[in-house]
Amino acid sequence: MEKIKVMIVEDQIIFRRGLRLSLSVINNIELLEDAINGKEFLKLIRVNMPDVVLMDIKMPLMDGYEATKAAIALYPDIKIIVVSSYGEEESLIHMIEVGVKGFVLKDTDENELNKAILKVGEGKNYFAQELLPVLASAFMKKRTYLHKKHEIEEKLTKREIEILKYICEGFTNKEVAEICFISPRTASGHRNNLLEKTGCKNTAQLVAFGIKYNMMK
Repeated sequence: MEKIKVMIVEDQIIFRRGLRLSLSVINNIELLEDAINGKEFLKLIRVNMPDVVLMDIKMPLMDGYEATKAAIALYPDIKIIVVSSYGEEESLIHMIEVGVKGFVLKDTDENELNKAILKVGEGKNYFAQELLPVLASAFMKKRTYLHKKHEIEEKLTKREIEILKYICEGFTNKEVAEICFISPRTASGHRNNLLEKTGCKNTAQLVAFGIKYNMMK
């Protein structure tokens, strides 16, 4: 099995060393050079592109949000997992909207961290279950103009809700088509309908929308 190249972006030296130590014992992971802020991260990925990035949010010079936004603009396929603390839910909302693939808590264990890296490395999403309720609550406070969950369920078809759940997990149109026994063109049509009905501009915002309305599978 080919190793997954992982880059850590974290300014706190003690936590960074601890995270690196935890990952060093996992056989399927190859650790790249660390970055201590967003600016250094953007320089490093020009030289050696990681398969998965573990990104802190609060950092000097350039924070995780700005770094993620810039990286995804330059490299749309880059896979970023936010490593966050409780209390950063508002920042996580912004990170999801710009296109991160997942988030884990800073006190997570090696097993969950490895699971997150593997899943995101495969192109899927991974969101720590402990944070989903508080994120949903944060979304409700931020976007009070959106409909309540029961109104959304009335607005979307059962098939669209099913496909939205798969989108939240990171499945592509082709994968959704295979799972649901429909054509990729039909799957793409459902995705477009979801964007129109929810008012979302892209897939990342659809994921954020799914979290808000507790539609994670």
